[in-house]
Amino acid sequence: MLNCRRHILLSWAWLWVSGFLGATELTIAQTDDLNIPTFSEQEAIEYFETQVKPILRDKCLRCHNATETNGSLNLTTREGILEGGDSGPALVEGQAEDSLLLSAIRYDAFEMPPTGKLSDAQIRTIQIWLHQGMPWSPDETTLDPGHIHKAPQVNEESKAWWAYQPPQAPTPPDVRQTDWVRNDIDRFILRRLEDAGLSPNPPADRATLIRRVYYNVWGLPPTHQQVQEFVNDSDPLAYEKLVDRVLASPQYGEKWGRFWLDLVRYSETNSFERDGDKPFVWKYRDYVIRSLNDDKPYDQFLIEQLAGDELPEPSIETVTATGYYRLGQWDDEPADPKLARYEELDDIVRTTSETMLGMTVGCARCHDHKIDPIPAADYYRLLAFFENIQPYGVRSHESVEAASVRTFEFPADESAKARHQAELERMERSLSAIYEKAKPSFESVEHEEWAYEENHVRLIKQRSGGVLSEDEVRRFERNFNRRQQLRNTPPNNDEKILAVKERGQEAEPTHIMLRGNPHVLGDAVTPGFPSVLSPPEPEISASSTGQSTGRRLALAKWIASAENPLTARVIANRIWQGYFDRGLVRTASDFGFQGDRPTHPELLDWLALRLIQQGWRLKALQRDILLSNAFQMSSGLNDAAYAVDPNNDLFWRANMRRLAAEEVRDSILAATGHLNLKMFGPSIFPIMPPEVLAGQSQPGSGWGQSSQEDRDRRSVYIKSKRSLVLPIMKNFDVAEADFSCPVRFNTTQPTQALGMLNSEFTNTEAQRMAQSILKTVDVSDIAGQVTVALQRTTQRDIKEDEIQTGVEFIQRLRSRDGADPQQALARFCLVSINLNEFLFVR
Repeated sequence: MLNCRRHILLSWAWLWVSGFLGATELTIAQTDDLNIPTFSEQEAIEYFETQVKPILRDKCLRCHNATETNGSLNLTTREGILEGGDSGPALVEGQAEDSLLLSAIRYDAFEMPPTGKLSDAQIRTIQIWLHQGMPWSPDETTLDPGHIHKAPQVNEESKAWWAYQPPQAPTPPDVRQTDWVRNDIDRFILRRLEDAGLSPNPPADRATLIRRVYYNVWGLPPTHQQVQEFVNDSDPLAYEKLVDRVLASPQYGEKWGRFWLDLVRYSETNSFERDGDKPFVWKYRDYVIRSLNDDKPYDQFLIEQLAGDELPEPSIETVTATGYYRLGQWDDEPADPKLARYEELDDIVRTTSETMLGMTVGCARCHDHKIDPIPAADYYRLLAFFENIQPYGVRSHESVEAASVRTFEFPADESAKARHQAELERMERSLSAIYEKAKPSFESVEHEEWAYEENHVRLIKQRSGGVLSEDEVRRFERNFNRRQQLRNTPPNNDEKILAVKERGQEAEPTHIMLRGNPHVLGDAVTPGFPSVLSPPEPEISASSTGQSTGRRLALAKWIASAENPLTARVIANRIWQGYFDRGLVRTASDFGFQGDRPTHPELLDWLALRLIQQGWRLKALQRDILLSNAFQMSSGLNDAAYAVDPNNDLFWRANMRRLAAEEVRDSILAATGHLNLKMFGPSIFPIMPPEVLAGQSQPGSGWGQSSQEDRDRRSVYIKSKRSLVLPIMKNFDVAEADFSCPVRFNTTQPTQALGMLNSEFTNTEAQRMAQSILKTVDVSDIAGQVTVALQRTTQRDIKEDEIQTGVEFIQRLRSRDGADPQQALARFCLVSINLNEFLFVR
């Protein structure tokens, strides 16, 4: 699907241009100094035929013809050009050179056509034609635009698309190889394999299987001891007990919470130049992790995020969930505030429709969807549910607090509140005193920069050794960080959360915006659901709190309804993707006409209905998947099956996968023995290489310092800053936070190997790993050191030849390179975390 967002400004600008073609009579002012040639009547017509018409046909008529009259402009006839479009004349009488049409194709004011600027020669051709009075061929009064793709209509045919129909309860099929079947999932998989003349792979060995389970459920490796206990467990229910144990662990929510955070474009900063912090946003992350660990029903999970504040009895938990609305980018200094406002709302429409419904509704912002049966009116009807949301902020930190931060008060120890407030005031006084001392040295622009807190430390540091002593600068930075900590952790009787707010119980009218331009309004619309789904009309009741319209709750209930044909299918497909490395529908956020059809449609419907029948409990569905033989197959290559199904569309084997970015970093920390499983709370700041910080417009801005203990925590708790990504995370394809990410890239490229071998992080952790091993293994026992190192990275028993290779490696480092025992072992530890076996799950 093309990214429609980038063309919004370009496409709506054509409305202005097109309207200016409306003059019915033209007086063309010939301008000698422009070197406009003089043509005879026949020469002018020939010029139009040979020079102008090809440009119109190639660049303009696809969107401006009798069928597709974008901006109400038809360029296939001279009369249509002269009649113009929605916004008035494009040629000022007698001033062809100053026309907005010419300005647009020159990309002076607008940029038309939006697909790319015309060449200088093409622009010159149009310029001459305008000055000649737009001569036209008398033999072809209407230009043929060629084949024009028409947007799909909402009708019975389009409504019959598989994804728009309710899931049908399929009967699990009969199979020949019945002894392979553990549950109904296996029947659907095996039947397709048998029909293709294929057999499923044999089961994975136990050591491989437990490692696969741990990474898919926890995102962490098991220990060598845990592997051995499972391998040697003779209990017939050993695997089932393993599955139940890992699903019940709190590490489950951290792994699968990250999956959800990718989808909702979770970030803790606003993007753009300043990329300022979002206050208390980490509480939304913790809400997601807790909800998944509690096995909260998925329908409730969605309702709380979309309308937790509009529930009959909202709680701090359900209101925290509405931080969902505040995760997107925010321009705190927009050139066009109204356009920026609707960019925020568009982001919400896109994320909601793609993540929860598998529909690319956002592509209908400027015009009817070109691929799916989604009229532009349906886009704006969906947007109307969000119309009354307050903007994230206006410009300042205070405006964000007012528009997006809610405070919950609880009975608490008043003395704790007083101590907290007193310390906060001390920090403020100290910071203010140092600022007042430095203030006279500020340049004019620095006074403006001081309005944004993320600039404070940088501006103060610039005065170290001058108007401020080094001690004062250090004290300022220390107290600045302490103030942030105090703000993030107020006493329990005054808990602040990032959340949605509305502008009261009455919403302003929502209009269709011509070509997506908020300054050119069309017809008014009321809230409504995508018409292709044959939905009911929304049942909207004002919120009981009196602070919102109740529209979002109506939307949430419809999305989370068992009657919605998409919601259960979409999340069931995502769950399958998490365990098999791809969904039954590969295009996990696009179930429309351009998306892939499901490879196993009956299985997808079975999973969706199974989820609903089990009370929308995600863990129950995941348990079904984990216990299936389909999940437990080996990933080994079968030449015969590969020849028939090289892409493994039929799931004849398990898909081997590389560890995700978080899994790589967390597994390294686990191998060192220092992984800290502390959960929740404000985000952490691993050490960011100075070379990376130097690439910021304000080097070091917005990146704090954490203790070693906190730096050892899991990667889901790393500060997610849009403009600053930890190299190991970036190298291994962590999700970009600007848009919803349904499937991460899975690359293999040089910077991964270079970073794993040469980065400060991996070398430091290799040293820590060596130190940890030497605490339990004698310095003279090189074989023992090698064994423990490889057990930590591969979690299996180590073969004698592998031990011997490691021993020889360490001995060479000691004898040839003069490395001391710890240095040599650290080099081997570095090698061990670079093994394919460490970085891949089979």
